[in-house]
Amino acid sequence: MQRVTRESATYPQQALSALETKVELIRKHFPPSIASLYATPRTGADGSLQWWTELAGQPHLYAELSADQQCRLLEKYHQRQHAISRLADELQSRGKGDTSASLLSLIGAPDLANLYSLNDEPLVVRWGLPPPPPAPATPPPASLLPQPKPAPHKHWWLRLPLWWLLLPFLLLALLWLLWFWRGYLLYLINPTPMISHACQPENVRPPDFAVVLDTSGSMNLNIDVSPADDLWFHSTGIRLPEDDPRRARMLSEPTRLAVAKQAFGGMLDNLHPAIDTRLITFDGCQNQIDQGLFGKSQRAQLKRSVQQLGANDGTPLASSLELAASQVDGRWRDALIVMFVDGEDGCGRNACAVSSSIARQQPRLRVNVVNISDSELSNCIAENTGGRVYTARNEAEVASMLREASEEVSTNAKCQ
Repeated sequence: MQRVTRESATYPQQALSALETKVELIRKHFPPSIASLYATPRTGADGSLQWWTELAGQPHLYAELSADQQCRLLEKYHQRQHAISRLADELQSRGKGDTSASLLSLIGAPDLANLYSLNDEPLVVRWGLPPPPPAPATPPPASLLPQPKPAPHKHWWLRLPLWWLLLPFLLLALLWLLWFWRGYLLYLINPTPMISHACQPENVRPPDFAVVLDTSGSMNLNIDVSPADDLWFHSTGIRLPEDDPRRARMLSEPTRLAVAKQAFGGMLDNLHPAIDTRLITFDGCQNQIDQGLFGKSQRAQLKRSVQQLGANDGTPLASSLELAASQVDGRWRDALIVMFVDGEDGCGRNACAVSSSIARQQPRLRVNVVNISDSELSNCIAENTGGRVYTARNEAEVASMLREASEEVSTNAKCQ
C-alpha cells in the first residue's frame, strides 16, 4: 500500500468517519478492481489527512497524461461508476434506501484535479470531503473602504431575466449534446440486432467480448448427472464418505468443468482473429476473478490457464455479470458476454434485476447464456439483454451450444 497525497487543511472527525463508512461499504459490495477507484483516507501521526491506495505503480495526475491515456482513464472511470450505479439501484429496490443513497453520492463527473492514473487504473483522491472552512477575513480599516459610487445607467438588455440571456447558450449546449449522443439515442429509438463481426466491413471496430465461466463447486459433478441426482448430492451426498458408490459415480469424469474446459478451447479456435477475449471466473460469493484480456496471440496461454482452473464454493452469477459488464462497452459499440453456467445465483442476489439494470445502461450489450442445468432462473439474463439461451444436456451438446453462443465473434458466422 502506498501514500498518494496528503491534505494541508484539517477536517472535522465527523466527515472522516463518514468517509471510512463509505470505504467499508465499497469493499463489502465490490471486487478490488472496482473498489480501488477510491483512495483510502487515513489520519497521519501529525493529525493530517492522507490518501492511500493498494494500486501499484507511480501515481500520475490526469493533467500529466497524453490525450489517449486520458481517454482510456476516463473510460475506465465511467465503467466503475456504472457498476456502482447498478448496485445502488438494486439496493434501492430491496428497500435499503440509506445504503443506496450513500453509494449514489459517489456518482458524478470526476474532479480532474484529483484524478490519478496508476498503471492505467483510475484513482480518485479527496472524494466526499466538504470544502475546508475558509480563514476568517480581517475587515480593512474604515478609511480604506471604497466609497459608494452612483449607480450607472443600465442598458435595456441588462434588465431582461437571466434565463433569457442564457437561452442561446442553452440551445447550443443542447444541440451539441444531441450531436455527441446521436448514435446512442438512435440505437435507443431503433435498436438493431448485433451482426457477427465476420459479416461486417473491415473498417468496423470489433465488439468487446467476455466469457463468464462457472467454477462453482457443482461443476465437479459428472456431466450426465440427472436433476434428481444433483438434488440428492447437494442435500445428502455431499456429507457422505468419498467411497460411497453413488457419490463416487456423480463425481467421476467427465465432469461439467472438464467438458466446459474442452468446449472453451474449441470456442477459442473458432474466434475471429480481431476479437480479444476477457475471462471472468468465480472464487466463492465474495470474490469474482477477472483473469484478464487476451488477444489472438495469447489464446494458447489462455487455454493453458483454463486447464488449471478448479471448482469450489458458490455461484455468484449476478456479481460476475456486473464485473463482466463493467469491463465492456455496450453503449457506443457492440459487446457480447457469454455465460457458461450450471444453475441460478447461489449467493443471495437477484440476477434478473441486475441484468435489467445493465440492459438499460448498456443497450448494445448482449448476454448469451449456455445453461447445463434444468434450472431456468438464470435464463432471464439473456432475455433482459436481448441475448439467447442454450441448453446443453451432454458433452457433445455443450461444445455445440458454446460455439453457437459465440457466433457473433466467430470466424464461421452465417452471413446473410
